[in-house]
Amino acid sequence: MSKNHRSFYRGSSAYRRGVPRFPPSGKAFLIVTEGEKTEPNYMDALRKRLQLNATDVKIVHPPGTDPVTLTKHAIALRDARKKSAEKSYTVLPYDEVWVIFDLEKEHDQRRELAKRAMRLEEAAGIQFAISDPCFEYWLLLHHDYTTRPFPECDTVIKLLNKHMPGYSKGMKPESSIFDKLPAAVRHAMRCRKHHETSGGNGNPSTKVDFLVANLNAATRPHLRFPL
Repeated sequence: MSKNHRSFYRGSSAYRRGVPRFPPSGKAFLIVTEGEKTEPNYMDALRKRLQLNATDVKIVHPPGTDPVTLTKHAIALRDARKKSAEKSYTVLPYDEVWVIFDLEKEHDQRRELAKRAMRLEEAAGIQFAISDPCFEYWLLLHHDYTTRPFPECDTVIKLLNKHMPGYSKGMKPESSIFDKLPAAVRHAMRCRKHHETSGGNGNPSTKVDFLVANLNAATRPHLRFPL
């Protein structure tokens, strides 16, 4: 399908009754999350801030939460969408498929499961936004930069509460947090560089910034954050 046809079919659906007011982005994302509320709440709030159509950014929390189960669920949804696209002019396959999960629980086993998930033959092309120890470290990077290791997510939340008083898992983010998104991206990149140069084990770190950057690039230029 040509780019012009692609734009036409995405664009035509934007005028149907009940479809959100945001215009189509030209790219379709599937985001599968381990968390039931924290990650979906953040990603949906970011989607709205970037004015990306909900039909272009599908956020799913499946029943299973280990990396392999999450990845298999993403594969199934991706393949089902591809089959639907083959039979329809208005449905298009996902351009990007992302899986978000943490490494906190049963840390060593979790790392092995993460490796197994990424080695799945059917997972080719799927991207992983992994946080160590947890997604809250990504939230913390909006406010502060630190490479101190965290033994568990509770220690991250304790520090995060200094910047976001009363924070607890599942809370919806305040819209003002996105004003600090460029800083969070810089901090995440700086942290990975720290581990590369110091031989660190990756605690703490996150790759959520890669997903955020791609969502940011998918919106209209005047809405993009200066990342």
